[in-house]
Amino acid sequence: MAGTMIIVTERGAVGDGKTLNTAVLQAAIDELAARGGGTVTVPPGVYLIGTIELRSNITLDLQPGATLLGSGNLADYRACTASDGDRTGWHLVYAHGAKNIKICGGGTIDGNGPAFWEPTVPGPHDDGTALTRVVAREKDPLKSPLTWILADNAKRPSPMLELADCTDVRIENVTITNSAGWVVHLDECRRVFITGVSLLANLLGPNNDGFDIMSCSDVMISNCYVSCCDDAVCLKTRKTDRPCERVTVTNCVLRTRCAALKLGHGESFGDFRQIAFSNCVVTESHRVVAIYSTEGAIVDGVAVSNIVCDTKLPVAATTPIHIDLRQRTPTSKIGAIRNVSISNVICKTDGRIMLTAQPGTMLENIMLRDIQLSYPAIEEPTQHRHRRGGQTSKATPDAMGAAAAIVVQNVKNLTIENVNITWPMAQDPAWLVPYKIANGEKELVPGSVLYPATVPPMAILWARNVRGGHFRGAPARGLNAARFDVDDCDWRIIE
Repeated sequence: MAGTMIIVTERGAVGDGKTLNTAVLQAAIDELAARGGGTVTVPPGVYLIGTIELRSNITLDLQPGATLLGSGNLADYRACTASDGDRTGWHLVYAHGAKNIKICGGGTIDGNGPAFWEPTVPGPHDDGTALTRVVAREKDPLKSPLTWILADNAKRPSPMLELADCTDVRIENVTITNSAGWVVHLDECRRVFITGVSLLANLLGPNNDGFDIMSCSDVMISNCYVSCCDDAVCLKTRKTDRPCERVTVTNCVLRTRCAALKLGHGESFGDFRQIAFSNCVVTESHRVVAIYSTEGAIVDGVAVSNIVCDTKLPVAATTPIHIDLRQRTPTSKIGAIRNVSISNVICKTDGRIMLTAQPGTMLENIMLRDIQLSYPAIEEPTQHRHRRGGQTSKATPDAMGAAAAIVVQNVKNLTIENVNITWPMAQDPAWLVPYKIANGEKELVPGSVLYPATVPPMAILWARNVRGGHFRGAPARGLNAARFDVDDCDWRIIE
C-alpha cells in the first residue's frame, strides 16, 4: 500500500442510513488507486450505497460501528457481470482483476436482502421454523414452502461480494449480513485469506450461500462464524481448465439449512484437489460434509478431520457425510472421486452416511475412521428411496432406501474403522416436527411419515459392490436388525 488514507466523511459521506454515498466512496477508491493505493476509512455510521468497485492496492477499513448498507433500489447498482442462474449481474462490493485488496476493520457490510424478497406469511402447518413459511401470494403453500421459491428469475444483488480474477485478497474481522442471494463469491482468485468474519445470512434467505469458492487456488478460511440458509462453504468449478485446489477451512462454526462443507455438485466441471476441512463445529446442517462429482470433475485428495456436528433441522433425508459420483444429466461427463479421508467426526443425527457411485463407476480409496453417531431419532429410510431433489442420486435407489447407519455402493478400496453408534430406545420428541421440507422438491413431508412411532430397524452397515479394503471396530449391534447387510462385496469385515 502507498500509505495514503482517505476518511470518507471528510469527502462528504453521510452516515445517516438515508443519503446515497456510492459516488463518494467510489471517488475515494479511484483517487487512491491512481496514487498507487491506500486505505479508504469508513467511520462509525450507516452509509447507504449501491455498487462500489475495489481496485488494486486498496484497503477498505470499516471501523467498529460503521455499516455499509446496500440500497433497496436496484437502480443504484451497476450491472458488473452477466447473469448466470443464482448469480445476477448486480453486486454490492465488486472487484475484477485486482491485486492486493483488503476488507477489514471490525465494521459491517449489510446487503439489505429483505428489500428484494417477497413478503412471507406462516404456512398452514407452520411450526415456528423458517422453512415452513411461504410466499404471501402462493396459492398452494403445501407444495411450495419458502425455500428456493424466491430464487427464480429474481432481480436482486447476488453475490453480494463478487471478487473475480483477483490475487492476494484479505477479508478480516468484519461482519457480512443480510445478503439478498449468495454472500461472498470468489471466482478464479488466487491467494485468498479470510479470517475472523461473521457471516450472518437470513435463515429464510433463498440461495443464501455463505462462501462460494469457484475455480480458485490457495484459499484459507479460518476462525469464522457462518449462519445461512444455503451451503455454508461451497467449492465449485466452472467450464474452464482452472481447478479448485489448495483450499483449507479450519476453526469455524457453521450453521446452515443445507451443506456445511460442500465440494462440487452442479458446478463440478473442473477438477478439485488438495482440499482440507478441519476443526469445525457444525449445527442444524442437512449435510455436514458433501462431496460430489456430477459434471466430469476429478476429485482427488480431500482430508476432513475433527468435526463436531448435528443434523437437527426441518429438512428431510439428512446425511452427516454424503459422497456421490454420478452424471447429473445423460450427457454429463463421468468424473472420479478418490483419495478421501474423513476422521474424528462426532455427530448427533437422524440420518445416514451415504457413499455412492452410479453403476459402472466406483469411488476409490475412501477412508472413514473414528466416527461417532448418536441417534436421538431415526427417519424411516425407505421413505427416501425415490426422492427427486437435485442433490439426491436417482442412480442408486436401493442405497437411497437402505436401512443402515452407513450406506455404501460401488466403492473400490474402502476402509472404515472405529465406528461407534448409539441407537435410540424411542423417538426423541425434541427431534420430531410436524413437517419437513424435501430438499429441492418444494414439498412438505409429514413428520408422522418420517418418524414412525416405533423406531425402524437399522443395520450398522449396508454395502453393495465394495472391492478391497476392510471394516473394523463397530461395538454397536444392529437396531432390531442384523449388524451388517452386505452383498456382492469382496471386502473384509473384521469383528
